[in-house]
Amino acid sequence: MTQSTLYDEDILLWSEQQAEVIRKLGRSRRDLPNELDVENVAEEIESVGRSEFASVKSLLRQILMHLIKLMVEPDAAPVRHWRAEIVAFHTEMLDHYAPSMRQRIDIDDLWRFARQQLRDTYEGDQHQRVAGLPDRWPLDVDDLFTERLDARVLEDRLRRVVASEQA
Repeated sequence: MTQSTLYDEDILLWSEQQAEVIRKLGRSRRDLPNELDVENVAEEIESVGRSEFASVKSLLRQILMHLIKLMVEPDAAPVRHWRAEIVAFHTEMLDHYAPSMRQRIDIDDLWRFARQQLRDTYEGDQHQRVAGLPDRWPLDVDDLFTERLDARVLEDRLRRVVASEQA
C-alpha cells in the first residue's frame, strides 16, 4: 500500500508510521537544520490520527447513549429523533473510522461510560432501568461498524439480548 493510499485508508496508522519515520530521521541524521523541531513535528502528525480516533470513540459513545435512552424510554416523544441521531452519528463515525482503530476500541468501556452518564442523569424508575442494563456491551461490536446501520433493528436486537440476559 502506498503512503498516499494509507493516508486515505487509515489515517491513524499513517500518522503513527510517519511520526516514527520522522523520529528515526531525527535520531540518525545530523545534517538536519537545528530549527527543525523533530519531536514536536512527529507529535503533531500523530495528533492527527489521535484526533480522528477520539472522534470515532465520541460518536460511538453518542450512539450507545441514544440506544440506552431508547431502552429506558421506549415511549418518549423524542424516540424518532434519537433513532435519526443514531444513524447520523454512525454515518459521521464511519467518515472518521480507520481499520487500525477497530482493535483499539474498548466497546465495553464506552458502554459503561454511556450507562454511567445516563444513570447519573435519570432518577427513579428510569435510573433503575439504566442500572439494570448489562455491564458489558451485549452485542457484537461489529454491529456498530456496518456500512448501513438501521437504528430500529439495532435497538430491537439490543432489547432482545438484554431481555434474555435478564430472564
